Amino acid sequence: MHPRLSCSAATAIVVAARAASCGQVAVVVVDPHAPPGEAVVSTLEQAVAWVALHKEDAEQFEIRLTPGLHEVRHTVRFPPDLPPLRIEGSGARLVGGVVIATPDWVDPADPAILARLPDPSGVRALVLPPEALAGWSGGLSGPVHRGMGHGVSAVRTEFFVAGHALTPARWPDQGFAPVAGILDPGSTPRNAGDDIPESERVHEPPRGGTFLLGDADRAARWAGALAAGADLWAEGYWWWDWADEQIPIASIDAATGAVTLALPHTYGLRDTARFYVTNLPEELDAPGEYWIDPGAGVVYAWLPEGAAHAEAALSMLDGPMLECTGGRGVTIDGPTFEYGRGGAIVATGVDGLEIRGCTFRNLGAQAVRLDGKGSAIRRCLFEEVGGGGVALSGGDRATLTHADNTVEDCAFRRCGRVLRTYNPAISLSGVGQRVAHNEIADLPHIAIMFGGNEHMIEANHIHHVVQETGDAGAIYCGRDWTIHGTVIRGNLFHDIAGSDARYQNAVYLDDMASGLTVEGNLFIRCNWGMLVGGGRDNTIRNNAFVSCGMAIHYDARGVGWMAKSIADPATSTLHKNLAAVPIDHEPWKSRYPMLATYLTDRFGRPVGGVFEGNALINTPLGNIDDRECVRVIGNITLTPDVASAEADALIAAVGDGVTEFDLGEAVPGFPPIAVGRAGPSSR
Repeated sequence: MHPRLSCSAATAIVVAARAASCGQVAVVVVDPHAPPGEAVVSTLEQAVAWVALHKEDAEQFEIRLTPGLHEVRHTVRFPPDLPPLRIEGSGARLVGGVVIATPDWVDPADPAILARLPDPSGVRALVLPPEALAGWSGGLSGPVHRGMGHGVSAVRTEFFVAGHALTPARWPDQGFAPVAGILDPGSTPRNAGDDIPESERVHEPPRGGTFLLGDADRAARWAGALAAGADLWAEGYWWWDWADEQIPIASIDAATGAVTLALPHTYGLRDTARFYVTNLPEELDAPGEYWIDPGAGVVYAWLPEGAAHAEAALSMLDGPMLECTGGRGVTIDGPTFEYGRGGAIVATGVDGLEIRGCTFRNLGAQAVRLDGKGSAIRRCLFEEVGGGGVALSGGDRATLTHADNTVEDCAFRRCGRVLRTYNPAISLSGVGQRVAHNEIADLPHIAIMFGGNEHMIEANHIHHVVQETGDAGAIYCGRDWTIHGTVIRGNLFHDIAGSDARYQNAVYLDDMASGLTVEGNLFIRCNWGMLVGGGRDNTIRNNAFVSCGMAIHYDARGVGWMAKSIADPATSTLHKNLAAVPIDHEPWKSRYPMLATYLTDRFGRPVGGVFEGNALINTPLGNIDDRECVRVIGNITLTPDVASAEADALIAAVGDGVTEFDLGEAVPGFPPIAVGRAGPSSR
């Protein structure tokens, strides 16, 4: 069989690739079930090699994936010198794990395992054929050390039924348990950081902390399992509400219920910690839980109702499915990426990469990491992703050259499923990225996090995020005076609940973040609309806050609790970031001249802040600590509430392209907010 070469829109002829006289588009088909031919191969990896071999024989190439399953057992790497290439994968599923269409569930038979199960009657077993587990990069893996400050590229092997991740056997079955007390906080690696004054740094040998479980029966049962060789782990928010970490358990005292961790937590342990313990069959006691015996190759699961005949899968691949370095003009159109322990796509130094109409689900770590220019991710769905959705970078900060990369018309749902903090739906760095018309919902922590300069974050629909953590924002940045130029406008934020004690915010400009504009956004039912942590030259204008706990908290931490940490240029992160960019040279000197005054003009105060022309509807203004430096002018407070039905009607109109939030005669001159443009278009 020969590749198909299109000489015109109306004519297609079939010739050998090496004899392609018209040389426009060569097609190679990937079909795992067809006999191989000259332009028919079994795997995507073989197809990429085919294109590399024939790259001189056509101007453009297409890899056509047949509908159905395509196993990706090793990362497929794209050579940087490939010609323009399109991967067409509508209906294709690229899977990084073992998929069993009709699993053969049996009753557990191993007496040693049966003795460990609290209720064997609810548990079924799935024996995995050795040949199905062989040949994967990574393969079966137990829990890994992970959490805030401990980034990983792949998580443990997960088990999926009917397209949903089951829960590794754990206690408690949901949520977290409070510690009953702290016997030893352990060592505190954070206290040795290079941003701590040398005289105050504490260098100590690593020592895991010890806490009390408060459940004698469980302590005894777990101690016995640990003594018999079980691999027990504890996941928790051990000190701060935003710093989770999964740590192996070293020992359990059956008599006292003291649990000692094998590694220290970054900040140590304190008595407000919340945790759960996982990876032990002794707690396989609820529908939707499982435990894998890696030595025997058996999955034990308490199946959800009606799931006995559903597709089952185990994630295996420990790297990205696709890796592109330095390529130009690659388009990935339509496939679904799922069931990998790692992510889907890593692209570095690419030019004009287009990812469109793809689905990313049930992955373990970051779904897409894209560094380059002129690239775009459009009309994609990210759901049930273990880590973040998209990490976008590119451009040059020294010259403020824009990357012009885009994430647009995408939906992000339930990302951060495993890696709970600092794994946002979208993260931005570099210069000149654009994030527009996306929906982001159901996240434990941040929706969009950014650093760098001159990004545009507009017309996104963000709701039900920051649900598990505190001191965070739906859109977040922090600890950098130099991140000027980003604009956050025309976004709809709603139902971001929380409490004043936990500092959940829709937009959070943390720790002196400066030079940012937040305008024309609509905030509905948010705990705090905004928290600005003392930064300079931040402009907040023409936003509407409806039924929020408060509109804004704009503090002066640079001359308050943070003053000590920014006093010494040798240790201050802010000073180091300022020194890292050429503020005395063009284009910085002309574009951001105010940066030259940050160390001399009212150091540490929120100079140049503006809160202007905002509408506060059934929402108190909040706190602005330094009104000499922050101009507060032209804001309107309306005491009557906008009816819940009216607010919900605005939310329901997202994507219609028409509906506006318009205060009309109530606030003459207030610019309407185009609610209908937020989120992916429904037109």
